[in-house]
Amino acid sequence: MPHLGDHLSRLYSIWPWPADPWSEEGRRRYEESIKKFHSLLEHDWLSRQVSDKKTVRILDICGGTGIGGVALGKVLSSRGLGVELTVVDLRREALEVAERFGTEELGSVRVEIADATKLWELGVQADLALIYGFSTPHFNPWDMVRLLSSIADSLSDDGVLIIEEADRTYTIFYLRGYKEWLAEDVGEDRLFVTVHAGYDFRKGVFRRAAVELLKGVGPISHEVRLWDLAGVMALAWAFFQDVDFVPEERPWSGFVLARAPRRKLGAADFVQTPKALSEEKEG
Repeated sequence: MPHLGDHLSRLYSIWPWPADPWSEEGRRRYEESIKKFHSLLEHDWLSRQVSDKKTVRILDICGGTGIGGVALGKVLSSRGLGVELTVVDLRREALEVAERFGTEELGSVRVEIADATKLWELGVQADLALIYGFSTPHFNPWDMVRLLSSIADSLSDDGVLIIEEADRTYTIFYLRGYKEWLAEDVGEDRLFVTVHAGYDFRKGVFRRAAVELLKGVGPISHEVRLWDLAGVMALAWAFFQDVDFVPEERPWSGFVLARAPRRKLGAADFVQTPKALSEEKEG
């Protein structure tokens, strides 16, 4: 079985996502991200978090090429704060971009190839943790518990987790309807589709196969958990003292905020694989 990082690298090599910060599309996404964080930092949890600090430590999780973390760091630095940014991802080539881009924009950045559900192994402590770019579908409910516990362990007592999130129960199952075949990106030089390939009842994930038809690349199988906002917020509430949601233009998309880790349960409590998965059977 290929390493997860290699698998994700292959998947994102054909996925139509604006990840190159020097491309026109990527630069536009970066500038839009800066505007979003300027507004988000007016939230009282975040404004209080940075008001008494000279330097803010940011942990950008599933950070890829660093657009989200660097944008947040850029906003904080524009307010006269020092920034210590760590970008974590499983894809080496993405982190190489993040390192170059972060250095250009902020002066320095730390990058780490690491499993997001095992952040505690890095020994990083942060004031703000960020999951940007709608990355939660990569995590089934079991892994989401591990992810959130790991993040809570990596945050300061008054730390805040920021998750860019959307309600897929509403947008996919109600507004659009789940599709066995879905044209994700169509253009003169691209025809990218995903195809239903199964469902795992124990993990709670759909399996889909990604194919770039014009380039003849794929199928690349991947698992997705179609999270709703309430599900993510409720799980976050188990590990943090309070949770809030800041919508953007549409009420079903915006930022989940979770503040102050409870520390009742930690990442070490979820290392063992539960029996339901160790004896996993496909449904």
